[in-house]
Amino acid sequence: MSEAEQDGANGDGGDGSEQLLVITRHRDHRFPGRGRRITVRLDDAEHAAVVLAAGRAGLTPTGYVGAVALAAATGSVGPAPSEAREVLAELVAARAQVRRFGGNVNQAVAALNATGEAPVWLASAVELAARAVRRVDEAAEALMRRRP
Repeated sequence: MSEAEQDGANGDGGDGSEQLLVITRHRDHRFPGRGRRITVRLDDAEHAAVVLAAGRAGLTPTGYVGAVALAAATGSVGPAPSEAREVLAELVAARAQVRRFGGNVNQAVAALNATGEAPVWLASAVELAARAVRRVDEAAEALMRRRP
């Protein structure tokens, strides 16, 4: 499990708020490993900003802090967001919405069979599905534009 997943930066927050799944990697590994360590202390807001920026760059928070610190120290360019990773994160989030809609359809069918009437929340569930499909379409179009 990546650090971003451990920090709760993926999936559904359980309170109805939606978060993007962040797929991360460490910066380039070396053998033998790096022997020096620097500890950085952050408050909650600073930590959230680092986790978000790291996810956009496709790095773990620790790898991102290391890469940014080295870039600042050497005057080079730090890690930048990866468009492909952002599109992938959007597709993953849309997929999760579509999966939730499948559960809503099952519940609506059960209610319809039991009462003979469609549940009152069915219209909002259909709108949620329509939004998810639009997001999948937009992400697919973004991927198609990137093809050579």
